[in-house]
Amino acid sequence: MYVTIKYYSIRNSNKQDMSHWFHRNCLKATGPLDTKHLTPVLTSQKANQIVNELKQKRAQLVSKMGDLLSDPRSTPVIEEYLPLIRGFAQSVSGAASPLQNLLKFRWTQSLGGRNPEVQNDAVFEIANVCVNIGLWYMKRAAKIASSNNYAEAEAKEVHTCLRTAAGIFEYVLDKVSPHLDSSKLEDWFDITVPILTAYKLECTAEAQEVTVARAIELKHKPDLISALAHETSKLFSDADTALRECDVEFVTKWRRYLQVKIKFYAAYARSFQGEYLLTLDKCGDSIKTLREAQKLYKEAQGLCKQYEHAPGNSVGEVRPARHPFFQKLGPVIDLRLSKSERENGFIYYQKIPEELPELELKATFGLAAPIPFEMPEVHAIFTEEAYKDFTVQETAPPKITDGLTDLIFGKEPALDEFGMLPTKKKFFKPKMPGAKKSRFTPPCLLLF
Repeated sequence: MYVTIKYYSIRNSNKQDMSHWFHRNCLKATGPLDTKHLTPVLTSQKANQIVNELKQKRAQLVSKMGDLLSDPRSTPVIEEYLPLIRGFAQSVSGAASPLQNLLKFRWTQSLGGRNPEVQNDAVFEIANVCVNIGLWYMKRAAKIASSNNYAEAEAKEVHTCLRTAAGIFEYVLDKVSPHLDSSKLEDWFDITVPILTAYKLECTAEAQEVTVARAIELKHKPDLISALAHETSKLFSDADTALRECDVEFVTKWRRYLQVKIKFYAAYARSFQGEYLLTLDKCGDSIKTLREAQKLYKEAQGLCKQYEHAPGNSVGEVRPARHPFFQKLGPVIDLRLSKSERENGFIYYQKIPEELPELELKATFGLAAPIPFEMPEVHAIFTEEAYKDFTVQETAPPKITDGLTDLIFGKEPALDEFGMLPTKKKFFKPKMPGAKKSRFTPPCLLLF
């Protein structure tokens, strides 16, 4: 049912594909789980079993994260780890688990920063793990979209991945983040309301790009395509608004990307609206609308240049202005405007209005929506008796360095275009054929 997002003659373009179209922030990094301090706490074999199982499954999950050749939906360790860590955050009765503050977890941010955030809170761990899984889905969507064999099945997979990611971010936003201590978080941290909101809206908007592509491919009515493009522009606008109060040092590049998409899809909406108005014999309105489309497209071109030079924590060679889809829109607008002006001079003789015609406020159908994420229930290994096997009061929390030095052994590795690490001792990197290094080298890495 879904079609490629490469429009018109773009279908056969080489390598100038979606790899130049989607902005992606880095995956989050974490360190090994330290359980040495738990020796006096684990008073039974079952308690030891729970902790060892948690540590093992976490290591397996982290080593899998970011492997863009694998599908997160077919990665069983996700479903194995989440019920375990949920047992540390929530008891079987639904109350807070007595083990919630037993372990310390450290995570970097997808937007950069030198130091990882460290908290002894299982809820903090759940939030960060889920966000990283969402980022994994986003990166997988971009990887599939950049394939040379991108066809209907791949477009459907991209659409599903993005909606799934949006659902995960929505879950963390609505269900997990209210239980976090916001006083410990900077406004650009991944598990804060602005960042989670932006990720959710960005994924929904990018999924809707596939819907717009299908509408164009099947030659639906121009007014429907205009409404869908308008809604897509609004989603990107809402994502940009969510980031407005965040630290500009970390969100500038991301916001420029969103602003490119805002203007681009606004131009698309006006372009199809202008075509539709001409079919209604409203040639003057059509000319006014298409001139606005020209203006918006030029603004999008300017924002593309700003995006390419903006500082930020993105990965990959993302240059929207060089993408054939972007380059194709300008000539299409010019062609439609030329036709409307020609028809007005020969047939209609209508005055060009001063006010722009209103856009369709809401598409009647075809809007993308997040796929709801369901958190697995607490693992069956957690019983009231199992919790009693931990003598939590008798131990002090582990000492973990807040700095990133011990995480990366004193050196920041460069990342390739997929946000992966080069082969190095104690660092995981999946094999990515043809990967290139990013020119930006943020502290984004996965250990183990």
